[in-house]
Amino acid sequence: MVKAWGAHVTVTCSQNAERLVRDLGADDVMDYTAGPVEKQLQTLQKFDLILDNIGGESEKWALDFLKPWNGAKYVTLVTPVLHNTDRLGLAGGMMQSGVKIGCKVLKHLRKGVYYRWGFFAPSGPTLDEISEMLERSVPWWRKCSLLLRCLKPFIK
Repeated sequence: MVKAWGAHVTVTCSQNAERLVRDLGADDVMDYTAGPVEKQLQTLQKFDLILDNIGGESEKWALDFLKPWNGAKYVTLVTPVLHNTDRLGLAGGMMQSGVKIGCKVLKHLRKGVYYRWGFFAPSGPTLDEISEMLERSVPWWRKCSLLLRCLKPFIK
């Protein structure tokens, strides 16, 4: 979707998926099986937004690839909230998670970038809306629309 809004999109995937992500509009593709992604990314300009769906080690180096003091954001979909609430109960888990996100936000804000946790809940009606929006957009997004329709039965 950000490609439809005019963004330059860089994707990390295996070589097997490169054609698919390029067909979906990726401008740059980094093959994580070809060596450390952080070394491959050093050849590119810094980013305005990084959406991280892996977490772990990538979180340690990914924030260095954001444009400092430019409103750049790092959003990770990998959060400790469920782990903390399972381990410590609802109150303790939420408190632990709140402290953790607060520390990370302050640490990275000092470097001039924003740190966020992203949460997502799949929704059939939302996928319909996105699919319709994409069909009205650039023709290559029709493939993405078809992909969303294929995924929809598994989300309901």
